Amino acid sequence: MKKYNTIIGLASPALAAAALIAYSITRVWAWWNTLLLVVGLLGLAWFIVDYYKSREKQISGRSVKQGANFAFQALIVVLLTAMLAFISTRRHFRLDLTKGQLYSLSSQTVNVLKGLDRDVTLKLFVKKGEESGISDLLDEYSYRSPRLSYEVIDPDEQVDVARRYGVTQYGMLFVEAGDRRESVTKISESNLTNAIIKVSSDRQKSVYFLTGHGERSVEDKGPEGYATAAGALKKENYTVRNFNLVRSRRVPDSATVVVIASPKSDFAPGEADSLKAYVQRGGRLLILLDPESPDSPRELAASFKADVGRDMVVDASGFGQLFGAGPGMPLVQSYDKQHPITKDFSVMTFFPLASSVTPAAEKDGWTVTELLKTSAQSWADTDFSGGKVSFDAGRDREGPISLAVISSKKTGDHTSVAAVFGDSDFAGNGYFNQQGNGDLFLNTVNYLADEGELISIRPKKLEDSRLTMTPGDVTTLFYLVVIAIPLIMIALGVGFYLKRNRD
Repeated sequence: MKKYNTIIGLASPALAAAALIAYSITRVWAWWNTLLLVVGLLGLAWFIVDYYKSREKQISGRSVKQGANFAFQALIVVLLTAMLAFISTRRHFRLDLTKGQLYSLSSQTVNVLKGLDRDVTLKLFVKKGEESGISDLLDEYSYRSPRLSYEVIDPDEQVDVARRYGVTQYGMLFVEAGDRRESVTKISESNLTNAIIKVSSDRQKSVYFLTGHGERSVEDKGPEGYATAAGALKKENYTVRNFNLVRSRRVPDSATVVVIASPKSDFAPGEADSLKAYVQRGGRLLILLDPESPDSPRELAASFKADVGRDMVVDASGFGQLFGAGPGMPLVQSYDKQHPITKDFSVMTFFPLASSVTPAAEKDGWTVTELLKTSAQSWADTDFSGGKVSFDAGRDREGPISLAVISSKKTGDHTSVAAVFGDSDFAGNGYFNQQGNGDLFLNTVNYLADEGELISIRPKKLEDSRLTMTPGDVTTLFYLVVIAIPLIMIALGVGFYLKRNRD
């Protein structure tokens, strides 16, 4: 019997170790890994109990018994700790306690990962031992979706694989889904999520910007241009194009969303009818106007039951001044919490020189939702041509003032949708990256394009959260950590030692 117990004592740790080593190599936990681990742990427990009982008969000294008992308890603690550590790698819960949830994925990324309907593989090419920072991010991605996995490859050890992927530098990452592949050279949550969207999306969606009336240009990199907005759309896997209705006579069939960004002149005959026909057959339209916008774009918005006021919204709350903005740049913090565009929105937005946009009294079957409003300390000023504004109780409208609405109408088997904003500056290069302006523009386009998984706030930026300490604080911390705490521990140890000797 003693011989068999010795065999069990030697074989049991080997079986448990084999299960764990096999998993660490293959990263696949099969049924036989569980079997080996359970048998190994049970055998080891049997051996320890049997050994302790047999030794108890032979050992009568008190100190030896205490030592054996302590060793047994320590071994049990070590084994339990090892088991909990292993289980935590398989079933764990992540908690980010940093301000702003800096180490958590954004809701946009989580939604994309939850919506994956195909397997996605990430291949990271980096020197062995230098992947720790990046692998933490990849772990977070794989934790969120069982359809996503990643592999770390050392290009110096697997030269053929690196050559096949066209690796030109360390740190390159490739995202694959089926026969589609995207490379990421600057690894960040935003870039990685966009690459996942590209390889997992079935078709390319296009955003067409109307031209020919002095609209804001997607090629213009100046403060009033839309180059930044166009670049952000491309990162979201959209194709951005210009089109001229006078030439084409019809909105292209490939247009997912059409954007009209602050036209300076009226439409030519037939253009408005072409845009209405596009929306009526299920098209999606985004109209961005300003206080100086001409009549025909306003009439087009009115056909979708959105009345763009001939006014300028003034914000007298003073909040905008905290960010260098005057009363002509309303600050918005009030959003519709039911609509998908703004339901999770909690970031401030700015609208330089904006007009009011309100639902029409007669909606004729259209559902019109006010997306955002200014503060109660604002008003819509109808006499702003002189450059000076003041509230006129007889003519001006008191706040809160609606600055954007979205209209939808179900017709047959399709839904027509048009979003109308009373400002175009908020999405220009000069303001796109201010607070939540860019997010609001992208959320609106994503909703119009039926990209529901993209409706959320973009990945967060690192904020300055340094700890500022005075010389007195540093001295206090030094005495506490370097002197006081060690002295307390030494005093406690000496006290316990003397008390034990007296006993």
